[in-house]
Amino acid sequence: MSRPGHIAFVLWASLPLVAGAQGTVRTRAPAVDVIEQLGDRVPEDVRLIDSEGQPFRLADELHRGKPVLLALVYYRCPQLCNLTLSGLTRSVRDSGMKAGRDYRAVIVSIDPTETSRDAAESKRGHMQALGISPSTTDWRFATAAEPEIQALAKATGFKYRYDAPSKQFEHVSVAFVLAEDGRLSRYLYGIEYPARDMKLALVEAGKGKVGTAFDRVILTCFKYDPAKRSYGPYALAFVRIGAVLVFAALVVLLTVLWRQDLKLKKQRGATA
Repeated sequence: MSRPGHIAFVLWASLPLVAGAQGTVRTRAPAVDVIEQLGDRVPEDVRLIDSEGQPFRLADELHRGKPVLLALVYYRCPQLCNLTLSGLTRSVRDSGMKAGRDYRAVIVSIDPTETSRDAAESKRGHMQALGISPSTTDWRFATAAEPEIQALAKATGFKYRYDAPSKQFEHVSVAFVLAEDGRLSRYLYGIEYPARDMKLALVEAGKGKVGTAFDRVILTCFKYDPAKRSYGPYALAFVRIGAVLVFAALVVLLTVLWRQDLKLKKQRGATA
C-alpha cells in the first residue's frame, strides 16, 4: 500500500480526527475517541497473559528505571493494527533506542476472545522485523479479560467499540509512552511515528535515565506541539543557548584582554 493509501486507510478505519481544546482529541463518532490524560497513572494491578501463556501484571513492567511503550490493538485486526505495530517497531529501531536498555514495551489486545497463540504469532513477526528474538521479555504481547481491558482503556482515555456487522473493532491508532511510575507521559498518533519524536518521547519519559547526554541536550531544544502532534524546535531554548554562548565568548575575550594587559604591565615594570 502506498503512503497516500496508508493515510486514507487510517482516516477510514480510525475515523477522521479533529483536535480539540486542552490536548483532547475527538472523532466524529462519540464511541471512538482518545481523551488525553497526561500525568494520570495506569492501573498497575491489571492482570495480563503473555504470548507464552504466563500471567503477569502491568506493575511487573514498571518501576525498572525505564519508560514503557504501551499499545492497545487486537491481533486478528485485518490491517490497521498491524500497520500501527509495524510503525511502532520501525520507529524505535530507527531511533537507536534499545529494548531493555532504554525502554520496555507492552502490547495488549482489546479483544477478550484472543489467545496467547494470537499474541505469539503477532509478536513473532514484529520482533523479526525489529531484529530481536521473538522470545524477548522486553516486549510483552498480551491478552486479557474484558474487565482488565476496560480498566486499561479507561485509564488511558482510549475509547473503542465493536462493530458487529463487520466483526471488527473501531479504534484510533495511538501509542502511549509511560514513565517508569506508570504515569502517562506522551501520546503518539498514527501509523508512522518519526524516529526523532519516538526518541524524544522516550528520553522525556525516562527523565534523564535513558538516552545519551546529547539526547537530553536535544530535548531542551525541542518541545512537543499538541496541535501538530510532534516535537518541534523550541525557540526560547535556542535563545537561551545563544545567550550562554555569547556570555562564554565574552568571558574568553575579557580573559584574553586581561592577560594581555597584565603582560604589558609586567613588561613596563621590567623596563622602568
